[in-house]
Amino acid sequence: MDELNCVYDHLKFDEACVNVMSDNSNFDTWLYSLSTDCLSCPYKRIARISNEVNSSLKFSTVKAVKWRVLKNDGSDEYISAKITSDIFCELSPNLGQYGLYELAVQNKTCNFKTLKNSTYPYTELFIILGIITFILFGISTGRLLWYMFKRRWGKAAKEGPSNKEPRKRRVKAIDTFRGASILCMIFINDGSGSYTILGHTTWNGMLPGDLIFPCFIWIMGVCIPIALSAQLRRGVSKSQISCSILKRSFLLFLIGVSLNTLGTNAQLENIRIFGVLQRFGISFLIVGLVYLCFASEQSKAVQNSSRTWITREMQDISSLLPHFCVMLILIIVHCAITFGLPVPECPTGYLGPGGRHEDGTYFNCTGGATGYIDKIVLTLNHVYQNPTIKYVYGTGPFDPEGILGCLTTIFQVFLGVHAGVILMIYKDWKDRVMRWLLWAALYGCLGCAFHFTDIIPVNKNLWSLSFVFVSTSFALAFLSGCYLLVDVTRVWRGGPFRIPGMNALVLYVGHSICYQIFPFHWRIGAMDTRALCFIESIWVVFLWTVIAYIMHHKRTYITL
Repeated sequence: MDELNCVYDHLKFDEACVNVMSDNSNFDTWLYSLSTDCLSCPYKRIARISNEVNSSLKFSTVKAVKWRVLKNDGSDEYISAKITSDIFCELSPNLGQYGLYELAVQNKTCNFKTLKNSTYPYTELFIILGIITFILFGISTGRLLWYMFKRRWGKAAKEGPSNKEPRKRRVKAIDTFRGASILCMIFINDGSGSYTILGHTTWNGMLPGDLIFPCFIWIMGVCIPIALSAQLRRGVSKSQISCSILKRSFLLFLIGVSLNTLGTNAQLENIRIFGVLQRFGISFLIVGLVYLCFASEQSKAVQNSSRTWITREMQDISSLLPHFCVMLILIIVHCAITFGLPVPECPTGYLGPGGRHEDGTYFNCTGGATGYIDKIVLTLNHVYQNPTIKYVYGTGPFDPEGILGCLTTIFQVFLGVHAGVILMIYKDWKDRVMRWLLWAALYGCLGCAFHFTDIIPVNKNLWSLSFVFVSTSFALAFLSGCYLLVDVTRVWRGGPFRIPGMNALVLYVGHSICYQIFPFHWRIGAMDTRALCFIESIWVVFLWTVIAYIMHHKRTYITL
């Protein structure tokens, strides 16, 4: 909400203008507002409603609001929603972007009416996505027809049968999945075309943008058993593999810390230590070493499990039994710390956002044990200074990629390892897809049960256990779909995602470095239309996709 008077012609998307007037001269009234995005928060003072002068106020339409008109002197900036005295009237207005409304406070009632209807906020989204889909469909159809033409009349059809042994096919669905994750991450980081519904939720719950990072890190887990098993088959020693795991983890962490200094003076006492790539590095280190440690036991379990039908059907579980035990210990430790660690001046097991939540009772308790550990170990200067919750709940620094969340992230990467082991053990596509979807259903049910019973709410900022289950469920379902379309039926070649997925790290680092320079970023005027913002975000994704295709054409793939 903008407390300054608004001019209707100057409204941007996601904004509405409300004219406020009163014909009451007997007592003062004040307008207080509460966003539904701020759970258990107090109402905030907006403006005085006077019969002497009318005012127009600008409100955000991203989240629904509740209003209270109070008969008081307006001395309190915030008033608890639990206090019901002095309420003159209470409303839940339905505000839409570019809408013009009127709130009239009369002697006994408050009348709210629409002066100019709002516009539909998703028109540009559907139009632009429709155009992009049409173009991609046209390209795919053209390529399919071209390959059919070459197969039927081209040189390949005239050649005799080859005596070469068929090479083992790369599972293209993995690259497609990874490419979709990195391109979506670039799109979200660039502002998701001004559509907040495509971005991140403030605290509890989940929006599409919350699925991207867990999918990106989960698919790394899928690749771990495939890559490490291939090295072991080639005769690479465990010590050499361990050194390469340590090296890659260290480089990921170092690059992540370096990226955190972009746009700053790299002041050592204020550098944010943790972040996205740092979490990749830590997860890869632990999961990779655990998998490598039990590699011999895993191969024995696979050999022994082929004796009976039951053991054959459960090879993916029996071969990872020691790994499951290690992960269970990590989850127990995480839950014990989350719900049992005493946090000064905060209730034990608190999972809220702090700040104005619960009327500010636990103002400095953001994230409970999660935030407390970061404050003690990293200190406030070395955690993320501008979290999303800061602008809703008024909290201080909080790191959504902090220390405690690494434990559940490690578990999520291991769930990716399990999916990769299924891919390695079972050769029939039906066995693979059936198991992926069964585990997806199980994880989805567990996550929803935890969330809707309020035992462990879905929360990306805390990387809660329920968040791990729900996002892994989505990842398994999405991988199953990609695998069926790209590798089984081959009706889709994975474009335009597969090629970017082969250089995902380069795209992420490059985007993080170049996100504020031309041609990766540009502005025209005030960028006050959705179409411009959306086109700019799509342009960034397109540009990095082109770069990925150029690197692929030159056979340039950069990994650590």
